[in-house]
Amino acid sequence: MPENPKTRRMASPWGDLEFTPVEQPATVPGGASRDRATRRADGRPRASRAAQFMPFAALTGYYDLVREQERIVEPRHELTEEEGEELSRAIMQMRRGDLVRITYYDRGGYKTRAGVIRAIEPERRRLYLGDDMIPFDDIWKLWRP
Repeated sequence: MPENPKTRRMASPWGDLEFTPVEQPATVPGGASRDRATRRADGRPRASRAAQFMPFAALTGYYDLVREQERIVEPRHELTEEEGEELSRAIMQMRRGDLVRITYYDRGGYKTRAGVIRAIEPERRRLYLGDDMIPFDDIWKLWRP
């Protein structure tokens, strides 16, 4: 048997194995070129044809708006004089790096988070907890765990 120059031999536990690459014909059965078989009549690749069947959202953002309308908004709790003074004292005692638990009003509802105070800006009336900026007016409760 004449050896093909592209034949590869490989040793294996089952003996020497011989691999010969299979040549791809330039045409597919029926005489069409191989490139023609992978393309449509308009020249686009067949794989891109599926893109026309992808879902189309004519109203972008509509479903987000509907979900926003369904959300239940929690009423904001107004602090009494005593609660306001107590909160003010608590904020003034806090320092950068303190670990705190805070309940604050955010986008229609109250959130409670625990974290490390990154900064306090009394002149701008805001507190930074991690990456979040919390205005003093939105804080309901603040305490050290």
